[in-house]
Amino acid sequence: MVLLAVDGSENARRAAESAVGLVADLPDSSLAVVYVAAVPPSQSRIVKANFDVHALLEEDARTVAGPVLHLIEEAGVPYSLEVGMGDPASEILATAEKVGADLIVIGSRGLGALKGVVLGSVSQKTAQLAACPVMIVK
Repeated sequence: MVLLAVDGSENARRAAESAVGLVADLPDSSLAVVYVAAVPPSQSRIVKANFDVHALLEEDARTVAGPVLHLIEEAGVPYSLEVGMGDPASEILATAEKVGADLIVIGSRGLGALKGVVLGSVSQKTAQLAACPVMIVK
């Protein structure tokens, strides 16, 4: 199982290309795509959705990561869509455990060296704490 973390960025698109290539080349492998919302949906959206926050997160994921999902579908690679809310690194790691990921593929945001040291990054935190290998794509 390959877990692909997406956030709508150009780096996430490049990570998706790498993940699709891996899954397509490895027989019996599968792809799970995870999108993590940093902030919850608005209260008005939650009420309109009859408090189905998961459906709203999936809707947001399909909007934000639409081009990546289209790329995966065009390649004919089956995938599952996972969603989470909160700290991206923590949610990615929790999803990796939930789906039994053998590899996490994530894009590098390309923070400068100083910003990376001061702020850390989702890809760095994921790589440091993951129980499986992590491939960071630039």
